Amino acid sequence: MASEAAPTLFQGIDTLELVRNLQAGGQKVQEVCELVLQGTGRVEPKLKAFTSIEPKLVLETAQALDMFRLSGRPVGPLHGLPIVLSDLIETQQQPTTNGTKLDTVKQGSKGSAVAERLKDNGAVLLGKTTISELGVITPPETVHPMSAEHRPGNSASGAAAAIAAGLAPMGVGLESCGSVLRPAAYCGIYGMQPSHGSISRRGILPLVPTLDVVGLLGRSLADLALLGDVLYGYDDQDPSTNLNTAPRLLETCLSNVPVKPTIAFLELPFAQADEETQAALAEFEEVLGDQAFRVVLPPLFEEGLTAHDLIIKAELSRTLRHYWNRGKDGLSEALQQLLAEGAEIRAKGYLEALDWIKVLRSGLEEILQRCDAFVVPATLGTAPRLDDPEESTRFQDLWNLCGMPVLSVPLFQSTSGMPLGVQLVGPPAGEARLLRTARWLEATVRGESSSGE
Repeated sequence: MASEAAPTLFQGIDTLELVRNLQAGGQKVQEVCELVLQGTGRVEPKLKAFTSIEPKLVLETAQALDMFRLSGRPVGPLHGLPIVLSDLIETQQQPTTNGTKLDTVKQGSKGSAVAERLKDNGAVLLGKTTISELGVITPPETVHPMSAEHRPGNSASGAAAAIAAGLAPMGVGLESCGSVLRPAAYCGIYGMQPSHGSISRRGILPLVPTLDVVGLLGRSLADLALLGDVLYGYDDQDPSTNLNTAPRLLETCLSNVPVKPTIAFLELPFAQADEETQAALAEFEEVLGDQAFRVVLPPLFEEGLTAHDLIIKAELSRTLRHYWNRGKDGLSEALQQLLAEGAEIRAKGYLEALDWIKVLRSGLEEILQRCDAFVVPATLGTAPRLDDPEESTRFQDLWNLCGMPVLSVPLFQSTSGMPLGVQLVGPPAGEARLLRTARWLEATVRGESSSGE
């Protein structure tokens, strides 16, 4: 699979260099999009990453962007970059299926804040990518781009696979309990969970409003930062967004660390990665030397995860109730059971679960006062096989519940050559520094010269 994708544009290409070239007119957007469509035509029949892609619309957009640049008017920071969207993000000119046959005939809508900002900043919306059933359960047929025997993970499956296959440099999904972070780790690309309230969710299928956040995917840390700079910001039609000043993600990401960061390696009482992942992290810790220390989370955090599961079930039963009412037989048995369990949760239990958020966040922020970020595995191990639909979310649940920024960074490989991801977690609203720290860690692992000395 990977060898077939190699001729596509984004294998081994620096996205920042490409977009500067497109902005300056050194390469036409139409040429880029034609190459992408050719690559998609070769790879997609086996990859099965897209639910919708319309070449005519893509090329029309590309031609319009080329004409816009020739007019002499300022071009956007994403000028000409093809970007994929998970198929629960509304767009005006493409159908949205939400990963269910109940929405297979749904046509273009008013769109979403994400799609609007991407287009306003020069991006080409390449297509909609596959997700799990309603973004929750039952994975799609998408195949891992490195192995036809494996899956790219649940939820943002298609976006991660398409980016890893070189069909696009960036993508956007909905992050709830690792929906973006795990596929990124499995596919060997970069994923980011922003702080809660950073990006508008208007026009995106609501799942768990307390926990939902727009997640970012890219081929580098700089890709995530560039995409985040465009999407971050207040939306007066989404009261969940913050009024915070734009964090200047790309500028900070590319800057040198003023001093060497201190990293905490977190041991979780409720999840343990496989031996290869543990060995990689142990080697990573050894490389960092005095810049690292270990922290074992107390059992209190394991108890708090019960609250996380309860919130998910309770809110899903409410947000997806209209699908149940339209025809529950059109839902998988697993999803039917999940929604039925959520409907049985009483208000008292739900409110008590919400109280756990402040308790757990306070405990994690105390750790972050002693370090710049803490490290945990991204997954139990390598990508699941096609016949294994189960995935553990325990390496994402806490940070998702507490609204903290998280990066999934492909630092290691298994002996079989499959990616092994590592997560870096930072304090709320601290993603700019987290990106810079992650960049320093990458350089350190590779033995490259680093700043902060």
